[in-house]
Amino acid sequence: MERGSKGHREETLNLRCFYLRLLRKIWIVPVAAIVGACLCLGIYTLVTVTYGPARSYKADARLYVSFAYDENKGTLVDHYNAYTWQHMLMPTDDILNPIIKELEAEQIFVTENDGPSATYGNAKSITKDELLASINADTPSDVRLMLLSAENADKELADAILRASVKSLENYGNTNKAFDSIKCLSIDEAKLVTYSDRSVAAVLFGAICAAVVAILIMLLIAAIDDAIFIQEDAQKRYGVNVLGIQCEKPIEFFNNELVAAFGKATEGTGKVAVISVDSIDSDKASAEDTEHIKALIAGTEASEHVGLVPMSVPGTVLDNYRKIGTCDGVIVCVPFGIRNGAMTEHILTQLKKHECPVLGMIIVRADGRFMRAYYGIR
Repeated sequence: MERGSKGHREETLNLRCFYLRLLRKIWIVPVAAIVGACLCLGIYTLVTVTYGPARSYKADARLYVSFAYDENKGTLVDHYNAYTWQHMLMPTDDILNPIIKELEAEQIFVTENDGPSATYGNAKSITKDELLASINADTPSDVRLMLLSAENADKELADAILRASVKSLENYGNTNKAFDSIKCLSIDEAKLVTYSDRSVAAVLFGAICAAVVAILIMLLIAAIDDAIFIQEDAQKRYGVNVLGIQCEKPIEFFNNELVAAFGKATEGTGKVAVISVDSIDSDKASAEDTEHIKALIAGTEASEHVGLVPMSVPGTVLDNYRKIGTCDGVIVCVPFGIRNGAMTEHILTQLKKHECPVLGMIIVRADGRFMRAYYGIR
């Protein structure tokens, strides 16, 4: 390469070129967003539904606790809180046994903890531990107001447990000297326990993350991409005169530029080698590019005195170096958008070692629509 050239590892990203290329692949971003949204929704569904908590029903009741007053002892209000009710009073025989009796009256049998709960015809059973675990007595702010609930996978069982618990507590309030009474203010039938649905949030999160990741990956690929898209970038990178652009679908503007620059660069030469960077296995690509160049310069002065010789990359055949020595110079053809920047640098370095003048470089097989968009040609 010539002095002052900048290899592809050191050059800055051409943002205009990148954004135009991004627009050509912009479909990747919404596709990635859709995939990310589906993936997150699937994970959310697995966590919350497939492997989530079992389906359960919860019945609620509100009770008012009236504490008795003793002239000597006052009231025992401070002795009754959520912890006291749930862990110290509910498991006692005074409260639990009446609950069990009420349930058995409804054909629901409470078994010992070492036996599994089961269902026999219309009769159902539940262990004592399961019964206690399903009941929750809470006094959130006022010890006089109790929020009582019963939760179970069986809706009818949840309702039955709550009714039995309410009746037992009311009876406990009437028989225990610490209370004047415990009365049920309201009771609600069991309803399916639902959890906040955050599927929309999961979808949005997945879509945004996937889209951002897709853009970052495209930026990373663009940063390490050594392909050539624009002739100005090639000139900066290699320090070699870029003669022009040959598009897959001919564009007169670029054809005229290439013909004029080609005639100037080959002035005074007779035999010129044409090497396409991707002609490593054979000279097929070089031959095709040579035919395109001949078609472009047909009828011009350059076509009369310049003989173009297609040739594969010199290193593939040892004799190519001898053939290059018989030429007046070399024109290197670089395919548009193909990642071969390192090979292009290597070929230019080898030509310089053999003191073979590089007359110029041509970007071949370019996308005409991209070129029109980049240079603003209509």
